[in-house]
Amino acid sequence: MKGLILLADYFEDIEALATNDLLRRAKISTELVSMTNSRTVMSQSGLKLQVRKLFSEIKFEDFDFLVIPGGKAVSVTHLESKDTQSAIQYFHENNKLICAICAAPAVLGKHGLLDGKKFTCFPSFEKYAPKGKYLPKKTVVQDGNIITSKAAGTTFDFAYKIISYLLGKDAAKRLSKEIYS
Repeated sequence: MKGLILLADYFEDIEALATNDLLRRAKISTELVSMTNSRTVMSQSGLKLQVRKLFSEIKFEDFDFLVIPGGKAVSVTHLESKDTQSAIQYFHENNKLICAICAAPAVLGKHGLLDGKKFTCFPSFEKYAPKGKYLPKKTVVQDGNIITSKAAGTTFDFAYKIISYLLGKDAAKRLSKEIYS
């Protein structure tokens, strides 16, 4: 099992890195991939992160699920990116898990993936999913094979929901016990 995590410049640090860390602690393989033409991607806080792969070097069929972190990267890159669009379309058409946090559910909404679906996101980004059912008080929402989460502060809940979906609730509970002990 392997997840694709899309990183564009100004990705939200916690949402990308904590999610990646928790998934790996659960023994779920992940690949942080640069959406830029560089293996160095800059986070919203100015952290420069080296990744092994560029978006142009990956094959969607090598991955079982997709994660799109939020942050300024959503407005600057993901909302208009044909690459991001092609990734979500592939995962959607192949009924694979798609996960988006904070502002990132807007990308799913813009391309119709949240039509008729329950979701949450950072307040004001719900406007990109006018045909979805926005649940502003929820921290994490799963509707079918789509998991959305509200903001940086909900990252642990987001990661646990992904782990529960992929490995079951017991695996998420075990990880929670391990990191809080």
